[in-house]
Amino acid sequence: MHIPDVLINPGPSIATTAVGAAGLAYALRRVEERHGPRATSLMGMSAAFVFAAQMVNFPVGPGVSGHLLGGVLSAVILGPWAGAVVIAAVLIVQCLLFQDGGVTALGANFVNMGLIGAVGGYAIYGPIRRALGGRRGILIGSMIAAWFSVLLAAGAFTIELAAGAGREDFFRVLSWMALVHAAIGVGEALITGLVVRVVLLTRPELIEHEGEGRDEADRPFARAPGWASTIVAGLGVALGVAVFASPFAWDRPDGLEFVGERLGFLPEPEAPPILAAPMADYQAPVPPGLGVVDEVKLATAAAGLVGTLVVFALAWTMSRVFVAGDSRPDGVMVDVA
Repeated sequence: MHIPDVLINPGPSIATTAVGAAGLAYALRRVEERHGPRATSLMGMSAAFVFAAQMVNFPVGPGVSGHLLGGVLSAVILGPWAGAVVIAAVLIVQCLLFQDGGVTALGANFVNMGLIGAVGGYAIYGPIRRALGGRRGILIGSMIAAWFSVLLAAGAFTIELAAGAGREDFFRVLSWMALVHAAIGVGEALITGLVVRVVLLTRPELIEHEGEGRDEADRPFARAPGWASTIVAGLGVALGVAVFASPFAWDRPDGLEFVGERLGFLPEPEAPPILAAPMADYQAPVPPGLGVVDEVKLATAAAGLVGTLVVFALAWTMSRVFVAGDSRPDGVMVDVA
């Protein structure tokens, strides 16, 4: 659901950029106040996995595909604001390196998938988790919230599309976006539930605990044995998905593209991009004549490898900048507030 350049008018684009920038600044501040080394380690891994998973489009119906948004999944692991920062890192790399989402729409994409997806999705997940309790509440709450997060993001895009042009077919676009993304949301819920289930079975201490402060939130993970190997394993899974699964992703338009083609509101494909990306359409430059069966798939795998590592580094760096710096030499965190 990545909005390309010039699809939404300048007014909504400027407004969502302002809201997105303010939201990201606040999210970074909340990460700084709340989390310790736990976030530093997990944010890079989570961002790498979400990026890799977003490269794998899955079939939804005839001629339409979907992909993971990942906002709720990141929020369940890290908390809502750290989850939003993870989505921001993914979107920045996708936009600048792969031309997936326009530069002028970066704010709108973050509002829809980061703020609404992670923070809004967590607002749905939290009450369900508390009402059901235990692991059952975590699993069911995350799946329901994941489904709703896709619908909410689709609705937000429809409002942004209509805001500047005063489109008379608002309800027609909204109906199609809701119909298609309700189906995509099922895939989002299943993927989110599968990953959360695996985490609950293997490393339940990774799940974010509500109401905990910096020291309490960090302690279960930081003191758990083998946490470093968990991060390495998580990054390895993300790289495996990006390299071996993404070349075989469903090649049909995603939900937004499908509805846009059907209703005719997509920009002209011949329009040059505002900012040329070095690996547009997830195609990394590969030497010709390697003798491989499909050089396009090889280029996709190479792009996935590079992108996953870059996203990991960016999210890890962002978490280090805004989290590190206030720990004692013995590793005990102190609250400087």
